[in-house]
Amino acid sequence: MKLLSITCMILILLLPACRKDKIDHARISTFDLTSSVNGSTYQIKVALPKHFSTDRTYKTLYVLDPKTDFNLVASECDKKSSDLNKEEILVVGIGGGNNRLDDYFPVPYKGHKGAADKFIQFIQQELIPKMEKDFHASNTRADRAMIGHSAGGLCVAYCFTNYPGIFGNYLCLSPSLWLGNQIVLKNEKAHRAINQTSTGVFFLAAGELEEEIMRPPIALLDQILQQHYNGFTKQYHLARGLDHLGSKTPNIKQAVAFYFQQL
Repeated sequence: MKLLSITCMILILLLPACRKDKIDHARISTFDLTSSVNGSTYQIKVALPKHFSTDRTYKTLYVLDPKTDFNLVASECDKKSSDLNKEEILVVGIGGGNNRLDDYFPVPYKGHKGAADKFIQFIQQELIPKMEKDFHASNTRADRAMIGHSAGGLCVAYCFTNYPGIFGNYLCLSPSLWLGNQIVLKNEKAHRAINQTSTGVFFLAAGELEEEIMRPPIALLDQILQQHYNGFTKQYHLARGLDHLGSKTPNIKQAVAFYFQQL
């Protein structure tokens, strides 16, 4: 039964759900960025605020798996900015590069390289400086957020445990925390004494009908956040009656709404 669950989750990790959401393409800037860290070329997509101005700086939300999720995240940011009368932000999709599982996994697994460290270093050392220089992104940790689902959610959690100085806000959806014998949760415990002094926002979500292998480590992360990270504004959302893929869209919407409520 456990082997079947793992097999199912590998298939889900490989096949992120596709969807279509409208956003004004005139506000989208795209460019390729080749990394000197890992030699890979990433297709970067930036949704500019409706009233973009070079006279100010902007908070930034970095989106993993942008091929499937960028338009939804960007359109939801537009809606929440308007509905809640909150400041507009930059939405940045990080696409291409390596196989997504090579970039998102922190350790090797099933033929995937476990190159998350180099991927995150690319973001920190090359992408973020370009966003600050060319798109007037704020240069503070508190003004940066990252969103990811499944393997992307795992990468978000890994940034939280191992690279807490990059992002202050984490939108972590159905993270595959089971991977590598729950290596990310082990990292959290090892780094807790230092990391728990940080402040920020952490939105954690899952589907009520997630595969059996998914649920316990996600519940444990929620418990850890509640007990040890008092400096974070936190929310855990369980999408009732929905599975791993079915919960993705509603949890993205919940995550963006929660994030904007904190701005």
